[in-house]
Amino acid sequence: METLDEAKNLWQNTNQQTNQPLLNKVEVENIIKLRIKKEKKNAAEYFWLSFAYQIMIYAFACHLIIKYWGDNLVMLLSAAGIVLYIPLTVILMRKFKAMFNSPAQRAVNLQTDVKNQFALLSQFFSFKKRFDLLSLPLTSVILTGVLFMLYVPGGVETHLVGAVIACLGMLLVYGVAAWFENKKHFVHPLNRLRFILEDIGQVN
Repeated sequence: METLDEAKNLWQNTNQQTNQPLLNKVEVENIIKLRIKKEKKNAAEYFWLSFAYQIMIYAFACHLIIKYWGDNLVMLLSAAGIVLYIPLTVILMRKFKAMFNSPAQRAVNLQTDVKNQFALLSQFFSFKKRFDLLSLPLTSVILTGVLFMLYVPGGVETHLVGAVIACLGMLLVYGVAAWFENKKHFVHPLNRLRFILEDIGQVN
């Protein structure tokens, strides 16, 4: 008797699942659009965080130049910090402006839109990886030099070992932070965009 009831329940459950309507093409496209919107929101979040960080660097460097006007070494290191980050700011503005204002974004073709976003994000990520290799060591050296000159009596010359340790510590912190940043804002989003492109191909 129990076997008969189990078979009856199984048949009813199977019948209910079979009668459930499948998602049509429009509904699938709406789901894909929501996923695309989420990725663009994540990209915008990175843009504003990165842009704010760079503005803080420029503001701090300008503050040091004005406050210690006449101290050539402080002025030189501060100016070097500004010059170092200008290319990143320029590329950041260009790529993300193109990502959010390009004609492809307003096009009906979802595949074109996603391909455009994937290409721009991938190009910026390639530039950023090269930039990190240069900027992280230089930023650590510049910041260590400025801090020791301003706040450590005798400066780097008197505390060379301490300065080297501090510089390596900063480099380690910056390196770990950059690794997590790249994973969160580039590696994972690019993988998700790749999956979206595959899903669009299946729908079409």
